[in-house]
Amino acid sequence: MKSSIELKELRSDYISKLEVIKETCKAEERELNSDENTEMDSILTKIDEVDVKIERAEKIEANLRNAAKVSGVKVETKKDKDLEKFTFQSAVRAAYTGKVDGIVKEMHDEAINESRYTGTTVKGVGIPSAILTRANTDTADVNATEVMSFTDQLEANLVLASAGANYYSGINNMKFPVFSGISSTFVSEDGSSGTVATNGTTSAVTLSPKKLISIVNMSQESMVQNTGLEAALQRNMAANIAATLESALLAASNVTDAPTSILAAATASASAAIDAAAVLKMETDTLGAGVALEGARMGYIINTESYSVVKGLAQVANVTPLWDNANKELNGYFAYITNNLGNDLTSKDCALFGDFRKVHIAQFGGLDILFDPYTNSATGLPRLVVTSLVDGAAVQNASFYKNVE
Repeated sequence: MKSSIELKELRSDYISKLEVIKETCKAEERELNSDENTEMDSILTKIDEVDVKIERAEKIEANLRNAAKVSGVKVETKKDKDLEKFTFQSAVRAAYTGKVDGIVKEMHDEAINESRYTGTTVKGVGIPSAILTRANTDTADVNATEVMSFTDQLEANLVLASAGANYYSGINNMKFPVFSGISSTFVSEDGSSGTVATNGTTSAVTLSPKKLISIVNMSQESMVQNTGLEAALQRNMAANIAATLESALLAASNVTDAPTSILAAATASASAAIDAAAVLKMETDTLGAGVALEGARMGYIINTESYSVVKGLAQVANVTPLWDNANKELNGYFAYITNNLGNDLTSKDCALFGDFRKVHIAQFGGLDILFDPYTNSATGLPRLVVTSLVDGAAVQNASFYKNVE
């Protein structure tokens, strides 16, 4: 019986044959002929059969690993060893040279396989979700150091995640139920008197892939195999993607083709310079809308203009400060500062208050990396064009109130 790795290599060969047929027709500027149609149908059938075998082999291997762990036997599979050889730098070099082979090709093919479930096409060098969720260990020094996985770094760069938003990675579409109109009432034991409770309604919010293009400038040195540069490259990518996603989720107006803005959908509580009265009104409006404090992650996200104001209010003598410097709290709730909030406004106070547990953010599948040496050729600084699939939404927008000057 072939291993999952061997089966994936076989699948890669089939994919290569499909690409040869496709490129031949493209070069000759014609459609598929009857023989090519027959051959392509046969290859597609074989790919489907191999996919079933891959899924079965992975389940068997997983069960064997689990059984070995229970019995106390340490098992290190070929796949685990190969994954350790993969680096973002090797993927960048492959995108730069056009030479995709070895573990990079194997992971590229896996990313292509994943893209079937997200409805996209890998145009550069693909990095699958299995790589994005893997931490890197540097054993070059006496004391080994572990570098966070790419998805962990992406989450760490999201202010919304720090505020309590739920973050998911390497997934397909996700649907979250929304319940409304639920009521309760007392009635007599035999049901002959009392008001019958109204029926609640159920709807849903679905997270689905939205294409995000990020431009990451880099130097030629970053393609050199080095753990420190590898970590910096991953951080740069993660920070860039997180900033772009969060700019859309916290924009004052919805961004075209992007996830719906949480700030834009939030209910307006006030439209004045932020002060103690505006802060209190946001809180009372949120609680008045039925958002319970129990089990919630209530907090503020404010921009630097609002931070400048509330920080100044804390300096007033002989009063209870609105801003707690030690705990970074605003009126008793944790507050997070980011210029992504209302970044499409011009120098205006902006604050968002609510239950951030109701926010869900997803990163689908892996990454697609294209190397662009031309745009900044005058400066000699190439760049990466990184395509990722993301989405985010607040399950119940009534959980959020805003103050925009």
